[in-house]
Amino acid sequence: MCSRAFTGVTIVVLAIVLLIPHWALAAQATSPRAVQEALNRIAADLFSPNPQATQAIDELRTILTEHPGLAEAHMLLGIAYRVQGSPDLMGDAVGELRQAVTLKPSLLMARLTLARVYMDMSRHGRAKEELEAALEQAPGRPEILSLLGEVERQLANPRRSVELNRQALQADPALVQARYYLGLALLELGERTEAIAALEAVAASGANPAEAYLALGTAYMDAQRIDDGVKALRQAVSLDPSRPESHIQLARAYRVTGQLDAALKQLALAMPAGPGGLGTLYRNVESDVLMERGLIRMQQGRPHDAAAAFERVLALDDSHEEAKQQLALARKQMNGKPAAGARGRRQ
Repeated sequence: MCSRAFTGVTIVVLAIVLLIPHWALAAQATSPRAVQEALNRIAADLFSPNPQATQAIDELRTILTEHPGLAEAHMLLGIAYRVQGSPDLMGDAVGELRQAVTLKPSLLMARLTLARVYMDMSRHGRAKEELEAALEQAPGRPEILSLLGEVERQLANPRRSVELNRQALQADPALVQARYYLGLALLELGERTEAIAALEAVAASGANPAEAYLALGTAYMDAQRIDDGVKALRQAVSLDPSRPESHIQLARAYRVTGQLDAALKQLALAMPAGPGGLGTLYRNVESDVLMERGLIRMQQGRPHDAAAAFERVLALDDSHEEAKQQLALARKQMNGKPAAGARGRRQ
């Protein structure tokens, strides 16, 4: 389960930007007050519901032409690149945020955002390094503990994730992201009842609702609470139609309930338009779409089409064990030797 929607950062950027020392700007032509006001305005926009990232990038580049040593401007430019959302800009975001940390190691917001970008890029080892450095600067800070807990889960350490997120919740019981990450870690440990309770609390809070309903719907499906799962996943898709994983999980739910045409429609919506497809960053999503399509074709009694889908999964990841198993079952059916229960009924 992906955790991208929870930024894990509750620091108010404006407060940081206002701390820019006047001596950092005094030698330049633009007045310190004008630069500070510009950065404050850009920061407010970037953290608004409808940020204008392209405009922010252009303005920040102009500021940095005159003030190349201004750490806060590098930080905001890195944030703007991340807000833009293009995988092609993630390297630029890393470069700007690392420059900000180099210029001003105490700039905690830059380090936390850098960790988040590394998480977006699935570079969880690097994210862990940045978060551990952040904890040295701000020991016991609950949002940092929570983010580090999620990184540990991504690094296949769910028990450590549970420990860190419980520490975060002890420090701040209202920290929704910690409860969300706790729910994900508990799911991986098989503690489904407690996990669902945590995720239900997150969904009820109204914070990051699309992400919360996606996790909750997936948990319901795993617990065989099919009607609840379908309802929650429909809510996730309605709240954020741009999220591929929500469409994939809803397709899975429709397949389980026998609504195969509806499932295929959701898979079509999961794949972005354009010749670029999903890109390297999202190859795992493409694999999930193909895997689910193969299972649907098996359930429709179309083993040739199913085999083609499973072969494409293996072309993306030749170690995908389930694709290997399902491909073998599809080939048996193609040869007139259907195996009992081999009709793509995986849940």
